Amino acid sequence: MLRTTTVIVVAAVGSAIALTVPAPAASAGPGAAPPLPAGASVPFTEYDSVNAAATNGTVTATSRAFTQLAAEATGRRAVQLAAGQYVEFVLAKPADAVDVRYSTADGSADSTLQVTAGGQAPGTLLASLPTTAKYSHFYGNYPFTKNPADGGQHHYFDDTRALLGRVLPAGTRVRITASAPTTVDVADFEDVAPAAAAPAGSLSVLDFGADPTGATDSGQAIQNAIDAGAAAHRTVWIPPGTFTVTRQLTVDTVTVVGAGPWYSVLHGAGVGVFGKPAPTPSTVVHLSGFAIFGETTMRDDSVSDSGLGGSLGGGSTVDDLWIQHTKVGMWFDGPADGLTVSDTRIQDTTADGVNLHDGVSHVTVQNTFVRNTGDDGMAMWSDQNADHDNAFVHDTVVQPQLANGFAVYGGHDNTVSDDLAADTVTQGGGVHVGNRFGSVPLSGTTTIAGDVLLRTGDLVPNDPTEIGALWFDAADSPMTGAIAVHDDTLLDSSYAGIQFVGKSITNVSVDRVAIAGAGTFAVQLQGPGAATFSNVVAVGLGARAGTYDCASGFALTKSGLNAGWNTTACGFPPSGALTIDKAAGVDFGFQALNTAATQPITITNPGPKPITVQSITAPAGFTTDHPCGTIAVGASCTVHVGFDPATSGNFTGLLTIDSTSPAGPYVVGLKGVGYDPNGDLALGRTATSSSQQCSWCGPDKLTDGDPTTYFESADGTFPQTATVDLGQTVSVDRIVLKLPPNWGARTQTIAVSADGAPLVASADYVFDPAVAGNSVTITFPAQSVRTLTLTVTGNTGWPAAQLSEFEAYAH
Repeated sequence: MLRTTTVIVVAAVGSAIALTVPAPAASAGPGAAPPLPAGASVPFTEYDSVNAAATNGTVTATSRAFTQLAAEATGRRAVQLAAGQYVEFVLAKPADAVDVRYSTADGSADSTLQVTAGGQAPGTLLASLPTTAKYSHFYGNYPFTKNPADGGQHHYFDDTRALLGRVLPAGTRVRITASAPTTVDVADFEDVAPAAAAPAGSLSVLDFGADPTGATDSGQAIQNAIDAGAAAHRTVWIPPGTFTVTRQLTVDTVTVVGAGPWYSVLHGAGVGVFGKPAPTPSTVVHLSGFAIFGETTMRDDSVSDSGLGGSLGGGSTVDDLWIQHTKVGMWFDGPADGLTVSDTRIQDTTADGVNLHDGVSHVTVQNTFVRNTGDDGMAMWSDQNADHDNAFVHDTVVQPQLANGFAVYGGHDNTVSDDLAADTVTQGGGVHVGNRFGSVPLSGTTTIAGDVLLRTGDLVPNDPTEIGALWFDAADSPMTGAIAVHDDTLLDSSYAGIQFVGKSITNVSVDRVAIAGAGTFAVQLQGPGAATFSNVVAVGLGARAGTYDCASGFALTKSGLNAGWNTTACGFPPSGALTIDKAAGVDFGFQALNTAATQPITITNPGPKPITVQSITAPAGFTTDHPCGTIAVGASCTVHVGFDPATSGNFTGLLTIDSTSPAGPYVVGLKGVGYDPNGDLALGRTATSSSQQCSWCGPDKLTDGDPTTYFESADGTFPQTATVDLGQTVSVDRIVLKLPPNWGARTQTIAVSADGAPLVASADYVFDPAVAGNSVTITFPAQSVRTLTLTVTGNTGWPAAQLSEFEAYAH
């Protein structure tokens, strides 16, 4: 389904290694790509604009550079059409529907792609596909913006689809003509089955007042139908139509069926179908045969904007859905057990395609196609609780715009097998396994088998600079759980084939793996550990050696026959990456109000080509100059960043350096505290606690100046303490404690001590969003103190200590 690529299959035969190239698939017609031996079996045939039967458009140059449009295209090229220009395909199979992946310029007016049959203009008009820039074009740094001034433009493409009204036989010439400048990547043609009929005995949402024309909001009507179906143990039927839904629909012990994802559509801002929240997940839920089209145009991680979400288990199934324009396609929270997702399409999300989060188990995602996600295509994230015994099998992920095709973050006994990942763009590879993002450390056996990784791995402006197609990262803690890698094929990798980085990684076996084309090395070692490699073959390496190793301490044991990667070197070939001398960040510390400080940052270009710095943008509270233009190979440029706080505050943000480097925008973290002796003396100071419940709710949130972030201690145990070190001995006569302003009222029992000595006896304090913005003030006679400690022994709202801010004042 993707561009033709030679596939090398590695097999140990006695004492030799057999390399075989499967015979080419029968010709599918101009532009139709033959299948690869992994990934989802999809109902469509994909036609590549670059290999179209005819076009009078312009083929883009090939690029894998983040922020360049071609890097996000299938195979890293596409066809640019001016108004009136076309691409033309010859159908290899009958089809009556098409989905076109396209891009229009940001800010351009909505337009159309005209689909005609016959191959000669004007032809017979089959469909007019609407195009828009509404859902594409992101800027700046994560979590990204829609502001072009932030630089770093990316996420260029979107999809548009239509039924063609009749079945076109194989051999039909179909022309797609642009009404305005448009880039066309691929066209997916398929022969869609007729709309399904209502199941016998089902409840139609129409009978509950749902509107198939979309003119009125049908959210409550459909929820009423779902509730009635669950109560009566009857299937809920969504007939053909586009139903406006601007809410999350809750499902439990119910079957919801549509006429097919081309016919039955739930559409609206905030639309989603959700299970009940963990730890009491919905069970025996069956969803099939409909589409969910959201209106998400920008990623906002403060909202749960997913096509499917909540907690589903207990034998639930998801089958034959189409999800598009939501933040996440499917985000399932645990603990929950037992779900199967199959034969589903997810496109054009602003975050993940699929995420199994926090203790999800015995979930299989199979035969599912994911394209153009804003984060990992499919991920298992063992946040707080281990994901386990899950499998991503026979799935396809294409063009994740951030991170990986497939990712396993901690957990145990999970599998990624017979999958296809293609064309990663930045900060990720085809398959990734890591102890990252606070996940429960890897244990049991993680299996990566039978996968094909095509044009994956990328160059990023931070360590590790180059990411391999298959990579392992022990960022948080050593990885000791068994990892079994076998029968995988890594094709045309942008940089290394296989990479190990971070803390120690051990207990890894790699067997029968082919690395056919890699920009640098077959294996990249950037941390200690140990692995066994057997029957691993590499051809077409860009580096002069097979293994990168700069005294990593990684023990690589070879068995069986290995070929093509027997030498070792230290040092990467020039890649076009810049180096930033203060890439780790700049801390201005505590700066008195209305006084200025300046820090230099030097940018160096190691080569191999000159690089132009297009813009340098400072975050709020900081300033920067822009003395850099084009930096020659081996030359440097020094930028001066300033901090001159006019108000008290904890200032943080990213300095963004936008350039022609293929790594995309570089960032340098900046921070500083505007210090006011008459203001909050705890702002920006070091805070510690006796415990914390989660990776994002630590004691550092107490002094970050942001009332929406919060600290929470371990649940279920009192007393708990939180201490702030004011950095010096100062006079303090009151403290102010806050909770997020949108939290409900609660009473916490708190005592205060100063420098280890009791200061304020334990008492009950009422936090109420209607009183003082959910804050309390504790006063006492002025004290000269260095540290202040809270001891919390009770909380009526939650069995833990909870605070968003811990402020101290002298006046």
